[in-house]
Amino acid sequence: MPSWLIRTSASVLAVSTIVAAMWFYTPVPTLAARHVWKQYQGGTLTLMLDRTDTLLAMEIGEYYFGNQAAIGTSGARPYNLPLAVKAFGKAIEINPTIAIAHYMRARIEFVYADFNAALADLNAELLLYPTNKRTLYMRGLTYAYRGLPGDLVLAEQDFEAFTAWAPREWAGYNDLAFVLAKEKKYSDAAKVLKEAIAKAEGGAENPWLWDALGIMELNVHNPSQAVFALTKAQKYASMLTETDWQRAYPGNNPSMALFGIEAIQGGIAKNILKAYAALGR
Repeated sequence: MPSWLIRTSASVLAVSTIVAAMWFYTPVPTLAARHVWKQYQGGTLTLMLDRTDTLLAMEIGEYYFGNQAAIGTSGARPYNLPLAVKAFGKAIEINPTIAIAHYMRARIEFVYADFNAALADLNAELLLYPTNKRTLYMRGLTYAYRGLPGDLVLAEQDFEAFTAWAPREWAGYNDLAFVLAKEKKYSDAAKVLKEAIAKAEGGAENPWLWDALGIMELNVHNPSQAVFALTKAQKYASMLTETDWQRAYPGNNPSMALFGIEAIQGGIAKNILKAYAALGR
């Protein structure tokens, strides 16, 4: 038998023996779960063993959903949505009132486009923790993308409440403008984006805000202002790093960062051509 196979077999046997021993002889199976997670980072097995430790289940969920704190020295983000959603579900199973678990599971359900499930979790989170208005941002996004009759109005209300609660965060303004544009309220959307550029942290150098503003200016037939905004967008988009993209899209697969940056830059370039065409150049 090859030496590497002997070593692998011995390792598997050791893990199996430890787990079996802890399962049968440890008074609290969660101690076995903690040991397996600490020693082997085995999420699936840890969740099987975990019976009472909500914090452990949350830790696993955040680890596999790409929490920035979980980034290793290599800079690679763990990203395993099926395991993450199972972990948050385990936390909820152990303690249905635990904070953030419904919210985090809803974020993954949103990525899966399971909007009804996401809304159920977000409403549960709001019922438990109504003062955490961050849930409103995620619910607004879910309404906006579900797109059933009346959803845009509900999304608009949620985003307005969120921006009032977190006026320094640009994403709420950007998505509020997105909803207003879908409702063909282009002037209102432009006003929201200008407010974001002026008030949000880093707003004046934010390519997403400037790009969206340029599009709104085109929609209200103001091509000169559109060119101004889109030129700003192009300047700041050229400076984007993969870290910037991951920060803007924390629920997305980090391996798509470079593609995302190229898509943003390409979209802005096309919008500039439209703006110059509208100017007659």
